[in-house]
Amino acid sequence: MKRFNYLVIFTMVLLLSALAACSSEDSNASEDGSESYKFATVLMALNSDYWQMHKAGAEDAAADLGISLEVLGPAEETMFEEQVKIVEDQISSGADAIIVAPSLPEAMLPILNQAEGMDIPVVLADADVEDFEDKVTFIGTENYDAGKLAGEYISDKLEEGDKVAIIRGQLGAKVHDERTNGFQDALDGKNLEFIVQDAQSDRVKAVNIMENILTSDDDIKAVFATSDEMALGTYQGLENQGKTDIPLIGFDGTPDGLQAVMDGKITAEIAQDPYQMGYSAVESAYQALQGEDVEDRIDSGAKVITSENVEEEIELSNSYLE
Repeated sequence: MKRFNYLVIFTMVLLLSALAACSSEDSNASEDGSESYKFATVLMALNSDYWQMHKAGAEDAAADLGISLEVLGPAEETMFEEQVKIVEDQISSGADAIIVAPSLPEAMLPILNQAEGMDIPVVLADADVEDFEDKVTFIGTENYDAGKLAGEYISDKLEEGDKVAIIRGQLGAKVHDERTNGFQDALDGKNLEFIVQDAQSDRVKAVNIMENILTSDDDIKAVFATSDEMALGTYQGLENQGKTDIPLIGFDGTPDGLQAVMDGKITAEIAQDPYQMGYSAVESAYQALQGEDVEDRIDSGAKVITSENVEEEIELSNSYLE
């Protein structure tokens, strides 16, 4: 009888030890569940320095948090249907959280609602989808305010009735709408004539558009491009027409754009912080999964870069990419 009791006690001790070990493992998993997290960051494209800096920030955050991250995007920003398909694929493959920089917000809305229905946290970066109310947060530049910075900067160089060209991204894309509107509103009252052309965020298209504008009317007093890819193409168009004396303002603050300011090709840059945007987006998604509070809107900021402060900004940009 005593032998039987000893066996029972011994078996119970083994069971309790196993349960304790499992409990310990579960505890460790809850404290550091990030090891099993699989995130996806889906950008508008991967074909520019701007998105590469965003990618660098996201990857650094993933490394710091110990999570798995895949950074994806279509070949060009105009390929919004392909971007929607990428997000759909990430939902199907079991992503724990998805970060999206939507190229065309209204096209992205249905698939984001599908992600929410499957309890997948969604963080929006760079461009918001206002009708998607269940996002963890939106992280990005206040594009309207940043566009106003560009208009305020160039205002003193313009006179009543001057003609100003705006080379912008895809019509209907909220990011470029806001930058364009902010720029124009900052110059309201000067009775300017705006020549607005859609270059679809493409450098080569911007070259051709700028050349065509100058061929039709060479009395342009300033140019605003709503992304650096288009600003660099715009400068080439100005150079081809012998009009590099026309002030040109770019938007993004990419390494190529900043170097163009350093070289005197671009007069000023409205610089965003895509690295921090990418980092904060991954961090916010992680915090949401951990049950932490996340602000509904996180402004990543913007500033005017000229020849006076461009060298410092280049050093900062290089440190991100390195």
